[in-house]
Amino acid sequence: MLGIIIFIISIIITWIIASVPVWLSAKLFSSKASLGKAMVATLVGLIAFFVLDRVISPFSHFIALIIGFLAVLWVFKTVFDVGWLSSLGITIVAFIITIVILVILAVLGLGLSLL
Repeated sequence: MLGIIIFIISIIITWIIASVPVWLSAKLFSSKASLGKAMVATLVGLIAFFVLDRVISPFSHFIALIIGFLAVLWVFKTVFDVGWLSSLGITIVAFIITIVILVILAVLGLGLSLL
């Protein structure tokens, strides 16, 4: 039982940490950005991507990737009330912020294996 509780807590902490780059990048493109909205966008985007990938992958992995990516853009567009280009900007900036954070953690000796 303790293992399940630790697992659930670690998923929630990971979800919060993964939402921070989305929140920071969304603040650049939307005045309506908040950590809560970023958490919703991250969760819904992940679920949409996963479901579409499972449905479309048996036919074409590449098409599944493209449609899943468009679904994530649509989620960001809807949650943060921005246009398609701003949604793409949020995605790109969040990716860059994530890479910067991972590089900083690696320099500090705190690689992904510790997360």
